[in-house]
Amino acid sequence: MILGIGLDIIETARVESKIENQRFLDRVYTPSEQKYILARKRNGHSAAGIFAAKEAVAKALGTGFGTVRWTEIEIIQDPKGKPCVNLSGAAQQRLEKMGGKHVLVSITHIKDLAAAQAVIDSEAPKK
Repeated sequence: MILGIGLDIIETARVESKIENQRFLDRVYTPSEQKYILARKRNGHSAAGIFAAKEAVAKALGTGFGTVRWTEIEIIQDPKGKPCVNLSGAAQQRLEKMGGKHVLVSITHIKDLAAAQAVIDSEAPKK
């Protein structure tokens, strides 16, 4: 059963202009996300896609970023490159309070935009 849905779209340039600033990176991205962004030579599409995914997850949780910190929502890639979500702190607590078992996320880029959608499911993923 779907418990929450979030969607976010962002102009890539908004993130590109900030990813040179280490304070911004530390506030918004986890160390593993920063490593991913740096491995892609600070590619604005990659950074904006992760940013949009974090926003979409926060919206699906129904909290926004007043209750949940940016780094409590981590976007990682599985071995095939599929984006996955790791939650911690208040974000994980909110997921548990909702009865959520799994967060699915999809990220896309076109021209100067990045978009992401997140869905919170009450059932664990099937293997």
